[in-house]
Amino acid sequence: MLFILLFGWSRAGGLFHRLSQCAMRSLLLVCCSPLPLLVAAVPRFDSTALLRNVLVPADASVGSIIYRLRASDPTFDYPLKFTIRGEYTTVSVETLNCTRFNSVCHANVIVRKKLDPLRFYDFTVDVKSFNGASASINCSFRATNATTPWGDIFPGAPTLLMVSEKSRRNTDLGSVIARGNPTLPDPVTLELWGSIQFSLHQRLINLRDAEGTIVLLSQLDYEIKTVHHLTVLANNPYTETKTDTRNIAGWPLLVVVLDEQDTPPIFTLAPPTTVLNPSLKPGDLVLQVKAEDGDRGKPRKIRYGIIPDGSPFAAFFQIDEETGELHLVRPLSEIISLSHSNQPILLTVVAEEVREDPEEPPAQSSTVRLALIPPGVTAGSPTFGSTEYNALLDENSPTGRFSNYLKLMLELNQEMLLL
Repeated sequence: MLFILLFGWSRAGGLFHRLSQCAMRSLLLVCCSPLPLLVAAVPRFDSTALLRNVLVPADASVGSIIYRLRASDPTFDYPLKFTIRGEYTTVSVETLNCTRFNSVCHANVIVRKKLDPLRFYDFTVDVKSFNGASASINCSFRATNATTPWGDIFPGAPTLLMVSEKSRRNTDLGSVIARGNPTLPDPVTLELWGSIQFSLHQRLINLRDAEGTIVLLSQLDYEIKTVHHLTVLANNPYTETKTDTRNIAGWPLLVVVLDEQDTPPIFTLAPPTTVLNPSLKPGDLVLQVKAEDGDRGKPRKIRYGIIPDGSPFAAFFQIDEETGELHLVRPLSEIISLSHSNQPILLTVVAEEVREDPEEPPAQSSTVRLALIPPGVTAGSPTFGSTEYNALLDENSPTGRFSNYLKLMLELNQEMLLL
């Protein structure tokens, strides 16, 4: 029909009458060619990681990763998000860190229940782009009776690394070797999961296998965390393809932090203020303090003492160096007569470590100040240290200058009372 119309127009002296025969044929070719189909761009799963009819040994532990999915978006509408459709509970999908600058996004498939040998597991995974375009894939795997050959995947790999909390940044802690899959063209690659305080440096030791060295990124602290749980993931690892066709395997690794003597004692019991009972007699218990070694890996014994600090009241009390019990040793009446009106008695108590090994670092100590309030003194009542205060005030001084001076004196006296 289109050809008849164009031919009629050319015979009638229309626009096409002036076109050359070559141009006429080109126009007919363009007009008669089929229109291209406009298809909405959606994310695409990587054809090399589709999780279809995959074999997984039934000894896969709960919480372990059994597969790595990959997807991309032709319009670069990142990040992508992976989810399992419905209420499926045998495995879960965890989307890995993906930003708008990525070209491929990944997700781990994680076992959530113990697998039954010879059973098939089927589920659907959806992937959605940032603006909502989505795609799905039907996944399936079968649990086999095989046992995962960990010794072949990670030959000679350690399960435990021990490191001192004094180890410096960039210290090499140990290494793990992973074998690659001989049926795949790409070598094995390694990842380290579990803590941002560690990293992994890897290198190929041949065309297929790799070695990863665990490196310390920041200083450890035994008092904050004693054990770090890490996992070394191997992509495209060695598998026995008749019973195992996973594309990822994980090796658990514990990093144990060794405690060092670098933290002074910590007081766990030290009442800041104590009102002295009027019935106290020499030898009576006033209070008790307790402290423990700040290094809990190998704690030292603690001994207690009183630091005189030039205070005349230090001789009125005695502390048991092992129990931390503070006793009155002189009559309370002498304390009352010697103390200033409405002023607390300040004592400084020290807790010191006992070093018994000559190879150990020097002993450390900590102090705490205790306020003992004699009978008749109201705790926390601010008092003036003088009956009057004199200050020079210049003529035309700004408003508030003198009142600020009085406020400062009140605050100083109150702080002295609370010490």
